[in-house]
Amino acid sequence: MGVSSEFSGEQRALLTRTFIDPAFREALRDDVSSALRAAGIDPSSALGGSMREEIEGFFARGGGARLDRSATMSLDIAAANPTANHTAQDSAASPRVAFVVMPWAETRWASIGVSLLQSALTASSIASDVIYANLDFAEAVGNTMYNRIGTSSPKVALVGEWLFTEGPVDGADGGERFLNEVLLDEHGGFADFATIFQLGEIKALTAPFLDALARHEVWERYDLVGLTSTFQQNVAALGFARRLKQLHPHITVIMGGGNCEGPMGSAILRNYPAIDYVFRGEAEWLISRFVSDFRAAGARPGWVESDPFWSARAEPQPGGRAVIVAGTAPSMDDLPVPEYHDFYNRLRASRPGSSLPVDTAVPLETSRGCWWGEKKHCTFCGLNGMTMAFRSKSAARAFDELRKLVHDYGPGPKRRTNVLVVDNILDYRYFNDLLPMIAQSDLKVSLHYEVKSNLRLDQLMLLRDAGVHHLQPGIESMSNRLLEAMRKGTTRLRNLQTMKWCAELGIDVSWNYLHGFPGETDDDYADLPQLFSLVPHMSPPEHVGPARADRFSPFYESGADFGIVELTHERAYDHVYADLPSAERRDIAYFFRMRCDEPLASEPVLAAMSAAAERWRQDHAEARLEASWVDDHLRVIDTRPARPRPETEFDLDPAASSVLLALDQLRSAQAIERALPVPVPATEIAGALDRLLDAGLVVRDGDSYLALPVLNRRRLPSAKPAVRVPRDLPLLTGTT
Repeated sequence: MGVSSEFSGEQRALLTRTFIDPAFREALRDDVSSALRAAGIDPSSALGGSMREEIEGFFARGGGARLDRSATMSLDIAAANPTANHTAQDSAASPRVAFVVMPWAETRWASIGVSLLQSALTASSIASDVIYANLDFAEAVGNTMYNRIGTSSPKVALVGEWLFTEGPVDGADGGERFLNEVLLDEHGGFADFATIFQLGEIKALTAPFLDALARHEVWERYDLVGLTSTFQQNVAALGFARRLKQLHPHITVIMGGGNCEGPMGSAILRNYPAIDYVFRGEAEWLISRFVSDFRAAGARPGWVESDPFWSARAEPQPGGRAVIVAGTAPSMDDLPVPEYHDFYNRLRASRPGSSLPVDTAVPLETSRGCWWGEKKHCTFCGLNGMTMAFRSKSAARAFDELRKLVHDYGPGPKRRTNVLVVDNILDYRYFNDLLPMIAQSDLKVSLHYEVKSNLRLDQLMLLRDAGVHHLQPGIESMSNRLLEAMRKGTTRLRNLQTMKWCAELGIDVSWNYLHGFPGETDDDYADLPQLFSLVPHMSPPEHVGPARADRFSPFYESGADFGIVELTHERAYDHVYADLPSAERRDIAYFFRMRCDEPLASEPVLAAMSAAAERWRQDHAEARLEASWVDDHLRVIDTRPARPRPETEFDLDPAASSVLLALDQLRSAQAIERALPVPVPATEIAGALDRLLDAGLVVRDGDSYLALPVLNRRRLPSAKPAVRVPRDLPLLTGTT
């Protein structure tokens, strides 16, 4: 069950009862066969027997263990305990500000947004705490399942959001429509029995969790509570805010984050009265003034409208509430260094046997916006919707911040500190200053960066020397036509070149393959299975899926220019925000689906491409395609499953060796001749090139060529050999 989106009536009935009926889940725990019969399924039939085996296997692996409901009733809010960076006496002396990180925020690293706000308040002598409620919830439900929902579930399915919905959801069906119309119909690959069973169990915990969180006595210490909301944090944050205001009416609640940008923030304020102020934009530079002025005004409703500074930045709402338009921070170098003490204090307070992560990453920000997006906004990208202008920190400031964060939160001088650089794109000026500074320092770091997929080999080498072990190069496609239509500024061979060099340098590459673009045809995907079979030694796409028209993207803002005739919010929003009118759902939505004026690529072609990508993922760990210099030629190791040979290790003739070396960097046929050390007739080059193409060691795209083997540069000649060789010398010679 769940392998495909095609579910039988019996499978749907079983999954539905499992999803919505706690008593049925208990019956399955007691006796699978009896429970199946009670559901009208014969466990001795072919289909029923398959269901029974899957369910019994799930329980045998410990999957049916009951969640500890008491864990959600005795929250360990570490930031409010004396183990945090303040004392209980300090807490009682004056009101504090609390920033709350709700599910489904990542558990492997701290929230950089609220940590920057906390640091800004600290600089103004305003006491604050960051309360990681997401860690409490992950500890209650198990971190593995928490991450499956928060990071691995289909984003547009809004699974995490739905789990925190309350009241009469989808009418009175308890989630039957959400399960069938969203999970089973649209995301069947995610909806196996184990997942559906666990989602049902977790759903039963969400309301008690919010109740316990809001009832906690810690809230008496605070007069202002800030909620951060990005992606799947909205519903949990709003449900908590409602309870908090009911139980602690003295508290003013503010909200910010990606889900508050543009019309989304206004929609939140209109529809959820528990939120007093929504911040839109970068608030680090004015949060301290807001807190000071708020307290000076006695927390009086409407004080923002009567203050000239704030009224110029506010969009007032009834009842004295307002959207605060923060805009952009004046200077990147003037931003505070984020404080992550509360995150690590909370992790240290975890109960014995906790499933919370041990290996964490330290978030670092060196720039905001996107310099490529300023030039050519990628058509599907909704990031930086309100703040596209690219700004970066000086190399000195970025390096000092990195050193401080490693010192304060790293595992010690003998181990590498994992550093998650949250920038949308690397500032290429850092190749001249910041990256050499890191490479020449004594810092032991493992950095993640997002880059464009057009880097030179020397640039990638510098990234490696600076400790960059993970890149997200935004590859997205291997179709030149679609890459141009997306405005990616790269090509198929440039993408492959980047991936190959990263494989050589030991840099992990993360990327997804997108389809469903306006104007695409089968020709954009038809040759991909063959191409994928040639490159299993390179990093495969993590996911294959349709492109979206995210809010703020060119597809969303000017869809007609791309042949998009209709945009509708994803279906999951109708279930998550079932109590809101359709227009309000649209304003609160971030994910949209497109209907184009022309047909897209056909299902059979996309299915073949997806299957080839899955084979790539399966083959990647064992696949090798490497070349080393031996005497006067290259020796190749080739274990690609699609290219079986009598020997996995073989020699190239000197001519092919020279051409292969020249094509380590993509070149045209004419450029190959210029790259060789001595003049060589074009016919000889063409012959070697044809043999390399036939052997699957070189790929061609138009008039450009690229060698696929990863080179062992420690075993290359100091000068490339000439290619004049006897014509009868074979291309391949097996070694003994």
